[in-house]
Amino acid sequence: MPCEYFKYINLLEVYDQLEEFSFFTGPDLSNIQYQFGESLSWCFEELSYAAFTECEEDAWKAFPAAEVADAVGSLIKADLERIAKVAEISIPSRRASGRTAIGKLTILSIHASFGDFDYWQKTSLMVYQYDLLCWLYSKNKIEEAFEVYELIIQNRGDIAADFALSAVSAEKSELARERARKRHAPTNKIKLDLLAEWGRTSKEYKSRADFCRIVAQREGLLYRTVYDWIARHDRDSA
Repeated sequence: MPCEYFKYINLLEVYDQLEEFSFFTGPDLSNIQYQFGESLSWCFEELSYAAFTECEEDAWKAFPAAEVADAVGSLIKADLERIAKVAEISIPSRRASGRTAIGKLTILSIHASFGDFDYWQKTSLMVYQYDLLCWLYSKNKIEEAFEVYELIIQNRGDIAADFALSAVSAEKSELARERARKRHAPTNKIKLDLLAEWGRTSKEYKSRADFCRIVAQREGLLYRTVYDWIARHDRDSA
């Protein structure tokens, strides 16, 4: 679980399955209960845009699931810690009891609702709220699960209001933008260099797949990642 504060949701599995996930046709998204899958798939896709905001649209889909999970997990962690700092409390550990987790989550949710927190930070909080909800539901602690769901409803209303107030809400979180810029600068340079190499030398290879296989081995990258970069570049250039 790339996010150290999660008790239940497996982020790596989520991003390994998210692009192909369909709420209406299944299967379930990772270990998330069916009824929460649609809402959470939307949240995780939103957070992936925040984590990769310095890249082109849908850039997260070209990265390995493990890298996306780590980036989003780091984003969620930083957002939760910022809210916790303002609330002057610690974030409960994975081993905390359900009652302890609910108590602290309530305090975090109140501060997020009335404090100066942006669209992305509240979305991170909502994913954290859902993580506790899924965990409680898996333990058949229905009464406590409803308490958490009430917090989610309030937060969802706040997020909708924030989104309506700003057409550029995707640019609100300077912390997320700076983190993404620093983390992905090396990867973006590799991508640009490989696209330029493909443009110069494509005729020297049997096929696109042949180029991607050789380059992936040479650079220590996943074949799928290199192929997605080249395929998208060729499609956009056509």
